Amino acid sequence: MLKYMLKRLVIVLVVLWAVATLVYFTVHVTPGDTATAILYSVGGESAVTEENLERVRSRYDLNRPVHEQYLEWVSDAFRGELGTSYKYNKPVAYMLKLRVPNTIRLGITAILISVVIAIPFGILSALYHNRPLDHIGRLFTLVISSFPSFWVALVLIIVCSLKLKLFPVGGMTGAKSIVLPAVTLSLGMMAATARMMRSSMLDVVNQDYIWVARSKGMKKHKIITRHALRNALPPIVTVIGLQIGHILGGAVVIENIFSWPGVGGLLIDAINAKDTPMIEGCVLMIAFGYAVVNLLVDIVYAFLDPRLKYSGEDG
Repeated sequence: MLKYMLKRLVIVLVVLWAVATLVYFTVHVTPGDTATAILYSVGGESAVTEENLERVRSRYDLNRPVHEQYLEWVSDAFRGELGTSYKYNKPVAYMLKLRVPNTIRLGITAILISVVIAIPFGILSALYHNRPLDHIGRLFTLVISSFPSFWVALVLIIVCSLKLKLFPVGGMTGAKSIVLPAVTLSLGMMAATARMMRSSMLDVVNQDYIWVARSKGMKKHKIITRHALRNALPPIVTVIGLQIGHILGGAVVIENIFSWPGVGGLLIDAINAKDTPMIEGCVLMIAFGYAVVNLLVDIVYAFLDPRLKYSGEDG
């Protein structure tokens, strides 16, 4: 296990470096001048003067060659220093510390909504295979997976906020304000999880040991909870882990639509201002979260299915 963990840790570091490098040079090759973007985002068009441009370039070392700026940034990043935001004039780590908890709260809420609805839905669809309940379940997952998240967000705002006045339009003003963005984020994950749960349960309930348990007179609910469900869960854990990427990526759009003060909104603002340190910090945080979740999924998978062995282990 230790060897496997170390190997995965090295892979995570390499992935983070590759992602950061790609994003860094992508930002620099995109059209537009960083100094101009910084001034425009702070003071509008009137602030963009030659004197101010030179002052900004000098302050943030933007006159230096790109490769020199990159090497300095990598050196600082490995020491945990993500630099200072051009737009906010504050440390990137400080800004992330303020925003990351909000994104985590939104993501966990979306996952809980998805799991609570999708897993029972998938189980029922499998147990009532090719019956009306199964057909309704498959139609439901098909419909909710067909709608783009930004469209769902706008519909929820119009119906639930503007018409019915049930939830706030946006912001983080209380417990109700998280409902609409969390539901929007959960829909795509809900469909994938329900489909996988149904497929996994259908495969498990037709195994020989399930038929043996039935022949011994074991009650149906005990067969499902003690035997079928545990053996059907490992693929679901994998799907949920992969869907974390969907939530982290989708949060960038959803947080902006609902004005949720998370990493997504911070990233969009940084892109508009060509705030390279902030862009790098946000992307690294998202990539790191995705990598850590996938590592945890592998570990949980091994506990759920003892038949699995990590490569390099004996046995």
